[in-house]
Amino acid sequence: MTLRIIQTVDSLAERKGGPSRTIVQLAQAQAGLGAELHLITRKEPDDAPLLRPDPALVSLIVTNSLRDHLHQIDSLLSAPGPALVHDNGVWLLSNWAAARAARRKGRPYVISPHGMLEPWALAWNPGRKRVALALFQQRLLTGAAGLLATAEQERQNLRNLVPHTPIAVIANGVALPATIPPHNLDPKAPRTLLFLSRIHPKKNLPALITAWQSLLPRPDLAPWQLLIIGPDERGHAEQLQRQIDTLGPNPRIKLQGPVADDAKFAVFAAADLFILPSNSENFGIVVAEALAHGRPVITTRGTPWADLPALKAGWWTEPTSEALAEAMAEAMTLPPAAREEMGARGAALVAARYGWPRIAAQTLSFYHWLLRGGPKPEFVDA
Repeated sequence: MTLRIIQTVDSLAERKGGPSRTIVQLAQAQAGLGAELHLITRKEPDDAPLLRPDPALVSLIVTNSLRDHLHQIDSLLSAPGPALVHDNGVWLLSNWAAARAARRKGRPYVISPHGMLEPWALAWNPGRKRVALALFQQRLLTGAAGLLATAEQERQNLRNLVPHTPIAVIANGVALPATIPPHNLDPKAPRTLLFLSRIHPKKNLPALITAWQSLLPRPDLAPWQLLIIGPDERGHAEQLQRQIDTLGPNPRIKLQGPVADDAKFAVFAAADLFILPSNSENFGIVVAEALAHGRPVITTRGTPWADLPALKAGWWTEPTSEALAEAMAEAMTLPPAAREEMGARGAALVAARYGWPRIAAQTLSFYHWLLRGGPKPEFVDA
């Protein structure tokens, strides 16, 4: 019988960044492999636009209240046949509702925390999170049939919180571009170092700007600009702009708002290097996107991309301004052809490991193992 999957998430707002996109894309890929997919999310209070799946593949239900959220999940679980809830995120009452509906109907549920239980995330507003853990979140985690981590680093951190629950290590997928944009090999061309993600304190952008400031006096780096693109969260962009204003009349930094998904190809095509200086990422989907577009990546040990240097596709360094500046200087002084070669290796890596059909097949095999038993998938820690 066809497996009915109810993917649940509190928000699919475009401004939420990577998780909203990966949830939609995973649901579509699972449907493409023959599962019956329903995606339930809550209406945004400000009517912000949502990321919507292909209606031919996935049924989208937008709920108007917590009671409605619970009712819609409950209704879908009441139909006969194998079914499972895959809840995304933690800390919210919508997460409680998903688990409650599953328990009430005797159906299993799995949780993807999306990095929200990483040590850096737990240290952000820790008082509220300790209360939430005590009130409901710890029970939801231990009561889940399984958890999904996107990298070994996240699995280890989840295991510290939940000793016995099966944990699958399944990376996020990435939508592969139809073509890889070429690099500008003209040695005299202007150059761009690109950041494309949420403008949030977790992303460690003050350290990036400080690192950039240390490189500004170097004449050999004069062709380079730093382009920071993304949706502002909690007024953080204003703080960054104040820091940029202290760098002098020509800091060669441009700070701008978000771009639409269909404009990303052009943004990556205009970049020579990509940087994600985050303090913490469970995966860092934008790293995979940059690599898929053939751009070498500089990122930090707060992300799970340790294999970039070994694969000669990028840099993996400490999230300090000094370490970032060292990696940036090395990357920016490479010949353009060398960066192009690194980009080609990164694109090949993403195509081999992170295509959505492969990722969807792994999640489906995890679901089926939880429901039916049998040999444990090799990517599951149980």
